[in-house]
Amino acid sequence: MKKITIALAVAGLSLGTVAQADIRVDARQLNEQRQIDAGKRSGKLSRAERDRLTAQQHSIDRTKKQLERSGGRFTDAEVARVNAMLDKSQADIVRAKQNRVRGRNGIHM
Repeated sequence: MKKITIALAVAGLSLGTVAQADIRVDARQLNEQRQIDAGKRSGKLSRAERDRLTAQQHSIDRTKKQLERSGGRFTDAEVARVNAMLDKSQADIVRAKQNRVRGRNGIHM
């Protein structure tokens, strides 16, 4: 009986960790979308940059949905894969907002 209780406790902890990883991935993606929206409002992103970054977010969404359909929850490897995509996306957002291309008319400064 003691072994079963320990096994259930360990399984519960690992499920909690996977669920937390799902929440962190969603929070990161929401934060990135907010950064893209802020870049749009401030004019730091051109229309082409916004479209490319938004398409990148949609690609991450598609990947997340495929992974969720395959098992319902992300494995550690799947979380790492999505986090790598989010890392690249975040770097692309920062790079696009800091370059000299600006929004509205795509003016180069």
